[in-house]
Amino acid sequence: MIVKNIVSLRKIIEDINFKKKICFIPTLGNLHKGHLSLVENAKKKKDFVVVSIFINPLQFEKKRDFESYPRTLKDDLDILKKNKVDLIFLPPKNFVSSNLSIVKVNKISEKLCGIDRTGHFEGVATIILKFLRLIKPNKIILGEKDFQQILIIKQVIKDFFLSTKVIVLPTIRDMDGLALSSRNSLMSNNKRKLASILYESLKKICEEIINAGIIPNRIDYYKIKILKAGFEKVNYLEILKDKDLSTLDEKPSNARIFISADISGIRLIDNLKIKRKIGIVKGIIS
Repeated sequence: MIVKNIVSLRKIIEDINFKKKICFIPTLGNLHKGHLSLVENAKKKKDFVVVSIFINPLQFEKKRDFESYPRTLKDDLDILKKNKVDLIFLPPKNFVSSNLSIVKVNKISEKLCGIDRTGHFEGVATIILKFLRLIKPNKIILGEKDFQQILIIKQVIKDFFLSTKVIVLPTIRDMDGLALSSRNSLMSNNKRKLASILYESLKKICEEIINAGIIPNRIDYYKIKILKAGFEKVNYLEILKDKDLSTLDEKPSNARIFISADISGIRLIDNLKIKRKIGIVKGIIS
């Protein structure tokens, strides 16, 4: 069923809460196989699956980015119906008002994408909190590609004493390794082929760390390589602790390599978990 107003949504949720567990999947639309992997996982658990489609204006720093975001609502609805999603929530226009209270998550939101995307994570946190309060899901399913966003959502759930469990599923990739993203459709075929260098770089850095360690300056080599391949800008390429995005130190910790780069004005992100705990010893990451 498709629900477009909050009163109807609340009535349905109140009724379902007594019968089934609710699993929520938030999306911006322009659905792809990555989104469908989340839906498939939820359906296997026999939960009541709720998918939202909402292009959140609060998480776009630039108006032109919001306006250029792919809008494929008819196709998205067809896909979700074919996959037997129980409820599709299309928030009304007044879901975001001009005097809306804003949620800010400190520290985590100030790293990586938070550095040059002013207000992005405040927009994400605010809308996710609204969704969680309305839908009251037992679980929210998210893709690993948006790892920083996952940490922020976990923090919101903790800070507001919500009981929703966060389920994180692996990133779905194309044959060449590029992480699936709704923004990929904005790239030309030539630029799309070049974009696979992001995942290649993540894998090679990971291999270097595991095999012999890597000096921090070595990261610059990969940045230059990405730029030479045809990207306009590398926003970041960093190795951080995956618990809270803090900087590596001597104590071995679980960590990830995070990358973001722009091609044809399109921002791509990805990350890769390092297969063992690492730290910095005598200037070498290993």
